[in-house]
Amino acid sequence: MRTLYRFAQSARRTSLALCLASLIAVALALTGCGAASSSGSAQEGSYKLVEDGKLTVASDLATPPFEYVDDSGNDQGFTVELMDMIAQEMGLELNYLPAQKFDNIIPMAKQGVKTDVSACNITINDARKKEVDFTDPYMDSNQGVAVAKNSGYADTDSLNAAGVKIAVQSGTTSEEWAQENLPRATTVNFDDWTAAFTAVMSGQCQTVVCDLPVEQWMVKSSFTNMTIIKEIPTGEQFGIAVSKDNPKLTAAINQALAELKESGEYDELYEKYFGSAPGSSDGASATDADGNAGASGGSSSTLQVTKATARSNEDGGTNVLGGIATRLTWEATTGTEESVSKVTLALPEGGSFEDSSATVTVLNGLDRSDVEATAKVEKSNLVISFAKPLAAGSNVRIEVEGVVFPSSAGAYAVDGTYELADGGKRDLPTSPTIAVTESTVVQNIVRWLDDQAWVDAWNANPFLGMFFKPQYVVTSIASLFQGWGIALLVTAIGFPLAIPVGLLFAFMKMSRRRYLRGIAICYINFLRGTPLFLQIYIAFFGLPMIGLNLPNLPLGVAVLAINCSAYLAEIFRAGIESISKGQHEAATALGMNWFQTMGLIIIPQSIRRVIPTMTSEFVMLYKDTSLLSSVGVMELMMFSKNLTATTGNITPYICAALYYLVVTIPLIHFVGKIEKKLAAGGSDAR
Repeated sequence: MRTLYRFAQSARRTSLALCLASLIAVALALTGCGAASSSGSAQEGSYKLVEDGKLTVASDLATPPFEYVDDSGNDQGFTVELMDMIAQEMGLELNYLPAQKFDNIIPMAKQGVKTDVSACNITINDARKKEVDFTDPYMDSNQGVAVAKNSGYADTDSLNAAGVKIAVQSGTTSEEWAQENLPRATTVNFDDWTAAFTAVMSGQCQTVVCDLPVEQWMVKSSFTNMTIIKEIPTGEQFGIAVSKDNPKLTAAINQALAELKESGEYDELYEKYFGSAPGSSDGASATDADGNAGASGGSSSTLQVTKATARSNEDGGTNVLGGIATRLTWEATTGTEESVSKVTLALPEGGSFEDSSATVTVLNGLDRSDVEATAKVEKSNLVISFAKPLAAGSNVRIEVEGVVFPSSAGAYAVDGTYELADGGKRDLPTSPTIAVTESTVVQNIVRWLDDQAWVDAWNANPFLGMFFKPQYVVTSIASLFQGWGIALLVTAIGFPLAIPVGLLFAFMKMSRRRYLRGIAICYINFLRGTPLFLQIYIAFFGLPMIGLNLPNLPLGVAVLAINCSAYLAEIFRAGIESISKGQHEAATALGMNWFQTMGLIIIPQSIRRVIPTMTSEFVMLYKDTSLLSSVGVMELMMFSKNLTATTGNITPYICAALYYLVVTIPLIHFVGKIEKKLAAGGSDAR
């Protein structure tokens, strides 16, 4: 018998393995079929379309004035109308998909299965260009910083402090700018800009960093009690994202866009939404990141360094890591009596310039003028020579890629010299320091994976590269750990709190007193009958407006515990009522009072009977912690959303699922064993 049992167990394991292998094979086959069906779709000018005769677009439709849904449910906005004009120019019908989450936009474009393109104020940058192709830019943009009126914050310096919370949309360049330029403050991520602005108005956050055109629209139309205190000339450009497998579609859209600009239709549309032709911004009213207005904001007779920052190069983090290439942004104002012809940037010992890629611009308010310059690496220095000397009083920005700071942690300054048109040479003033962190084990593993041939072959498969990219598996597992800890903490505190509250309302609902039953019925029905998402929004954005501004984490625990208690109340009530009335009568006959009967006889039996249902409720609470990500709580799903929005890859979500399963599967197995023991004990007792 034992041999037969072992054989049966072995057969089950073999069958399970075969099932798993079959599922993977089917998934890969479906991926291939999806690609094949996409390739077999209607050909319009030799490019591929998801649906014949239609240009399908994915967007979050939550970024006015570019794309939004009006009161009648119609898609509106500058980008929506532009995409319609492009579709008509291509002889196609426009087809906008229902609103998508921003973190899904790039992955959808990369796959090219459900959408042809993604158009959603997507800033063109190097990280995204690794995942998708971009059309020619259709919009130049900048960043803005807005606060509530009478908040006391007048400039970015006052916001760059511990305790200040900056509202941003997750995965955007606004988040990157805030982390790079306001490192002492804390960024709080939201799913959309409406939630981010609401957080500032409710007092949950002190400021919001946002694409300037969107911010101007929001402040003018919806959030009139807010004001923009800084307009930052970042010179970003929006592009339309297209799958790398569909280059002819990218070319066709570029051609249509060029024809619209040449005919003047683009300018008319731009003026309709923004009140002026492209490139005619009012520089007089604009301010740069440090509050300097105009081209000659400085009054010193010699060059003054105003900014030196480095963009985070930590996958899934916000730190600048030593020994790994990053981007340096260096700004200065030339002296009122100087004409600068050359700037030499020098890194601390141990640092280096990996290449000589440098972009030089002169800032005049929000206007940026490209400066013709050549850059070359000389030992550990980068020498930037200008074709024409910079005029006196110019605000100059130099952006350098491939900058490697020393491997050891520290605060480093960028030194060097500059030369004048008359041949004079001077030392650069001391720049602001840049905090550099020592490279982590995780980053070293990622760098090792980047050099492996098998990793390149693995990532070449569309399915594996999108869902199981090794580099992102490593960074996601490490980055999501903190969010997993928050999810566990919320669950571990919230569920025990919900049990006594649920038990209380269960007794109230069974009470003979009408007013107690009425209170319990209203409490339970409201919490069970309305979406948890709505309850979270009311708590996070409503309570601060009446003076109850609680920290995010305790508030999140409270909301989830209250919601869970309503479900537990019904579970406990059903368990208590399942006990026969004869046991109540027997306890009374033995001289027990009500409390003794409930505590010693009824409740223990009820709990044993409702353990499976309580386990399900615990698992639901654990998974419901993901809803807190919509209001800026940095739990597991918020971390994965940020990584997905930044990388355009689904792997972080897969890793998040593993973190959920690590808890739920052992828990379900453990509770199953307890049920069997309790059942056996009950059988023996009988």
